[in-house]
Amino acid sequence: MMRELIIFVKCCQLLRYKNFYVRCYEPNITRKFCYQVYVKGRIDNDQQFRVSLPRAKSQEPRAKSPNSALKILVCYHKPYTMPPNDDGILLPIQVGRSLTDMDLHMQSDNEVNGQSCDNISDKNASYNEMTAVYWAWKNLKKLYPDVKYVGLFHYRRFLAFDERKCFDPFILKLESEIKDYKINSAKIIKILESGKVILSKPHVFAFSVAMQYFSFGYSENYRMTKDVIREKFQDYYDAFIEVMEKNNKLHAYNVFIMKYEDFVKYCEWVFAVLEIIEPEIQKNLTAFQRRLFMSERLLHVYVHKHKMKIKSFNMYFYGDKSEPPANILKRLRRCWSYCKVELALWILRFSPSGLLKRLFKR
Repeated sequence: MMRELIIFVKCCQLLRYKNFYVRCYEPNITRKFCYQVYVKGRIDNDQQFRVSLPRAKSQEPRAKSPNSALKILVCYHKPYTMPPNDDGILLPIQVGRSLTDMDLHMQSDNEVNGQSCDNISDKNASYNEMTAVYWAWKNLKKLYPDVKYVGLFHYRRFLAFDERKCFDPFILKLESEIKDYKINSAKIIKILESGKVILSKPHVFAFSVAMQYFSFGYSENYRMTKDVIREKFQDYYDAFIEVMEKNNKLHAYNVFIMKYEDFVKYCEWVFAVLEIIEPEIQKNLTAFQRRLFMSERLLHVYVHKHKMKIKSFNMYFYGDKSEPPANILKRLRRCWSYCKVELALWILRFSPSGLLKRLFKR
């Protein structure tokens, strides 16, 4: 038995197939089917057309995929090769959509189902990938009400669940190799159910995390954040000092996967902090220094404060393995910055005042 179905192009439920968008009232219609009908019928936007398809044998709802509980946002700000996503775990999201006319044909950080939503997309220049985190905090449940676990990756940085490297957090890969990337969803859910949070493998420095932050010219940024936490978030001050000044390991890049409940609590705290320090940072610092790289450190502070168990993985970094000269020079400048910090510490340690302090301590 056949039945007729009316499909509205760009008109209820958003489907995507090969950069083609269509909305229809039939929840079980497939993306590929819509695309084939569109190509065959040569239908323009905002038009409707009728198609015939067999009546379903059973009207019972389909069983939900176990992967529907896990969503990992992948931030994009420019076109880039995407990994396979057959199970729908990854959710590509274009950050800073309010600031550009470029459309990457994916979920944007300022809309839900084509409608404007609660977002901070216009602050992407300072908040970076945190605009995607904010969007997920406020809007992810609207699209995926069954989600239980939330994560964040970057378009070139993905956690390596089935490969390890001992002495370097990164595993370098070519961009073409991203097509071979796989997510071990069963392994992820098992780790999260055991009460752990998944982070990237930590960078280990020869000095404190605060000193590493200073080497990039963020000393004023750091002092602002420290004062705000001491005055308005006193419960987190000790954890902040322990992570930033008494610790030399950093889980960087805001790459994480955690339970949705923990994610909401983290967002409530971190955006309360960033909302206070962001206007102050915008006043006197340079454009690069206005970027809130402190958010990476605040994730570590939150995890430490709540004594959350950590499971860390190496990170795939996709790009060109043969580094261009510009990147080599950048690394040399960074090494020189570290050396200047070490030299300053050495001078302070053996200066007359430093020697007196050490003497009185004894």
